[in-house]
Amino acid sequence: MSRLLLHVPGLQIKGTARRNKAKQGPLVNPVLLRLCLMLLLALFLALLAFPGLSPREIEMQVGDVADRDIKADQDLMILDQASTVAKRAAVSRNSLPIFDLDDQAASRARELVSSVFTQGRYLYQSFSADAPPAPGDITAKPDAQTLSLFKKRFNAAFGLDPKSKAFNSFSQIKFSLQSEKAVIQLVTELLERGIVADQDLLAAPEDKGVIVRHIFSKREKTYSSLSSFLSLRQAQQMVMARALLYRDDFKPGQIKAMVALARSILQPNMRPNQAETAKRRLEAVREAAPVFFQVKRGEMIIREGERVDLLARQKLKALSRASAEFDGFFRLGGVFLLALIFLAVIYTASFKSFTGTRLKDKDLIFLTFLLAVSLVLAEAASMVGTALVRGGVGLGENTLLYLMPLAAGGMVAAIFLRPFLAVLYAIAISTLTGLLSGSFVLSFYYLVGAIVGLASVGRVHERGAIVQSGILVGLVNAGILLGLSLYNETSLSSQMLIDMGAGLLNGLLAGIIVTGLTPLIEMIFRYTTDIKLMELANLDRPILRDLMVQAPGTYHHSIIVGVMVEAAAETIGANPLLAKASAHYHDIGKLKKPLYFVENQVSGHNKHEKLAPSMSSLILISHIKDGVELARRNRLGQDIIDIIQQHHGTSLITYFYQKARDGQSEAHPQIEVEDYRYPGPKPQTKEAGLVLLADNVEAACRTLVEPAPARIQGMVQKIINNVFSDGQLDECELTLKDLHLIANIFNKILTGIFHRRIEYPELAAQEMPQQPRAANGYRYKQSPKDSPDKDQTINGAGQEDLRRLGIF
Repeated sequence: MSRLLLHVPGLQIKGTARRNKAKQGPLVNPVLLRLCLMLLLALFLALLAFPGLSPREIEMQVGDVADRDIKADQDLMILDQASTVAKRAAVSRNSLPIFDLDDQAASRARELVSSVFTQGRYLYQSFSADAPPAPGDITAKPDAQTLSLFKKRFNAAFGLDPKSKAFNSFSQIKFSLQSEKAVIQLVTELLERGIVADQDLLAAPEDKGVIVRHIFSKREKTYSSLSSFLSLRQAQQMVMARALLYRDDFKPGQIKAMVALARSILQPNMRPNQAETAKRRLEAVREAAPVFFQVKRGEMIIREGERVDLLARQKLKALSRASAEFDGFFRLGGVFLLALIFLAVIYTASFKSFTGTRLKDKDLIFLTFLLAVSLVLAEAASMVGTALVRGGVGLGENTLLYLMPLAAGGMVAAIFLRPFLAVLYAIAISTLTGLLSGSFVLSFYYLVGAIVGLASVGRVHERGAIVQSGILVGLVNAGILLGLSLYNETSLSSQMLIDMGAGLLNGLLAGIIVTGLTPLIEMIFRYTTDIKLMELANLDRPILRDLMVQAPGTYHHSIIVGVMVEAAAETIGANPLLAKASAHYHDIGKLKKPLYFVENQVSGHNKHEKLAPSMSSLILISHIKDGVELARRNRLGQDIIDIIQQHHGTSLITYFYQKARDGQSEAHPQIEVEDYRYPGPKPQTKEAGLVLLADNVEAACRTLVEPAPARIQGMVQKIINNVFSDGQLDECELTLKDLHLIANIFNKILTGIFHRRIEYPELAAQEMPQQPRAANGYRYKQSPKDSPDKDQTINGAGQEDLRRLGIF
């Protein structure tokens, strides 16, 4: 293994340059997540530490008789609710209604009239150009069909009745420019003034008026008088009156046509905006300043013997609230700041740079949840204990706090989180409970209990061991309380015995609670504990029995891989149980199509011979997805599911990729290498990296014709070099030192599995008569150095099997 990297020039550059396309980044920024958790927990702790945040009101209601004189000890500004409500109602009533004016209606009408009349004049001009009439001939006009088409367009443009005679009247004067200007003048002046559908909509008091918003120019103007606005009926009457001013220039029939045309164009262009009116009224109400009245310091609020009225009650409430806020604001800020600084240190210590391991978001969320629940229980115990003592119950002030099994949190943290995080929990919960209770003794008591609990359940494999750990915690608690009592009292007392009993019961309760909560936490937070892994590693589980019957080759391969990764995990400091259980299940997806995998083809018939390389690669890749589905169906846990997804990384199925390239033709001109890669992601943990390496190494060593120790060692080195140089280990936590240790362990195990065997005399006589006999009369297999195919083991038939396995 010392030559492991020497055979791969530029290995580090190549390995770090590759990236796993299937890897998904965290859904939440880790720094932002930690900040949010710290702020929430610090605020939560501040609220627990300061139950007097709510104003301590003077217990006097309206109608009560004051038992003493009460004066204001500070200046007060008191909200006058009745005056404030009246003021806001007046503001709402005085808010002006809003109307929207379409200030481009006149412009559109002008453009419409100009466009249509211009077309009419052009029509007559074109006709005169084609067939010039005789001088003075005013009867010349286009043919009937052309006029009929233009008439339809004219009536449609202005919305006129087809029976209207307006078109004929304008045709007589050939849509003259003078008639066009007259119609435009009749229409635009009225539209610019503003037309509403109903005059009643403008019925606002003269002293208030309305606000008119110009839709397009965004201008607003307030009108106190409504006389400048017109209803549609008024506008139509004014058209008739103004049209008479043109009687000297046009005939009566033409004036009538202009009136009809103008009336058809006139439409209401001013409408009330109820939504904007309501919005502005609401804004005006919100902006209206509340009405306060002042109470000066030393002013008498109520005298002894007087009845409390509504005004006096308001003053008393304001006095109570001001006193509570003044006393509690700084205490709340101080507790919050202290808690925030302490939690920042704790959460910073959980970074990768301190622990050397990658921290998951759910670990921090679970740790925060655990702290919050423990703090609530501690505060509840403190409140109940104080109430019992005040009620005369024969308990010490801290007896219930000694009974509170906060060590259970440390045990839970040790089982589900890393030991370092469990220690952080012990420090955090002891410090924070000490801050809540103000007792250093209690803080020390919880710290020692939590550390004993988490230390005694590390890598626990049986649920009974948790209860035993709880008993140990109880004994330590009793010893601490005995020592503290002797230090303070120098003699035994009944209260000391009660406290010691509470400490002993504390540990027992902690063990029982953790035993009961462990399966629930596993289900809610999707953790996989060592206890669960011990159950999953049992070979009698139904899915493993199905694998043994339906895919015996895969089953045998998985068992060997499990032995390899378990030994390697113990050597490099990984979790051997997780590695072993994951190895047993890493290929369960092959249950769907077992005969498509070479280790299960006992008859020698290869089903891939009649399939296209792309289809073969899809079948091989599908065992990852099928394995994940089976794992979820059998509730194997997220850790094992992750390793099933990652145990091939994004490695290339070389055999079928090369076969596809060899069969490349014009019909299939392009071969995408990504179609022949596993989807990934690459291994993210040491255990996943171990399963990937052991899976490849074990499958490769099966292809050796003469599995001598030297050949096994060379194959192990070759496989690990290939996997590492392909970048498959870039994202897990395996170091170069780990890879050397892993290779040594794999060599020892595989050499023991493929050990040299003696041959029976009758077999030796039949198969190898040329071999000399040993001293005991038995003949041995040919040694590797004398094997005629020793140089062809990797490059011959073994190489072909390796390619089919997707290793080379």
